[in-house]
Amino acid sequence: MRTTEYNALFRGLATRHKLIQHTEAAPRYARIVVSIDPYQKVVDMHELMTKIIGVRLKPGPGEQVLVVESFHTQYREAGDNRTRLRSGAFMVLQQVKTKNHDAIEQVLDATEQTGEQILGAILADSKYQVKNRFDPNSITSDELGPLGDGTWYGTRFDFDFVTPASAALAYTPDAFI
Repeated sequence: MRTTEYNALFRGLATRHKLIQHTEAAPRYARIVVSIDPYQKVVDMHELMTKIIGVRLKPGPGEQVLVVESFHTQYREAGDNRTRLRSGAFMVLQQVKTKNHDAIEQVLDATEQTGEQILGAILADSKYQVKNRFDPNSITSDELGPLGDGTWYGTRFDFDFVTPASAALAYTPDAFI
């Protein structure tokens, strides 16, 4: 699974999920490239907070947004088998226009449930359990907020998936002069 397929997977889920319903006319999906470097990651997340949340993504009441972070890759070798351990993440966010703690907690619960539904859809698809293996044991989540203008809350999910890398790391003489 390369970047294009990864983003298409989550864009498709954002389009089909009833609380997100992403379209070009009503954008509720965004993809951000997040560096593994801690200092650059702060810059990347600042861009999310100032240029995407509430600016490009503007859902209505009760609607959520999905923000997918780029994945990071670690290559591994076990005998003749080489794999890529990909670590990805996404956030499900919803705007809360009140400081009422009960309303904020309901949004946190709702975004956690939506994230679980998204992961459940991936885990139920056999295409992502054979060649691209999503590891349920790697899934973690944490609550977020306030974000953006101080009215956005949600849940961030981290996960790992493994893809084959033996063919990709094989020497290809035709690629060189």
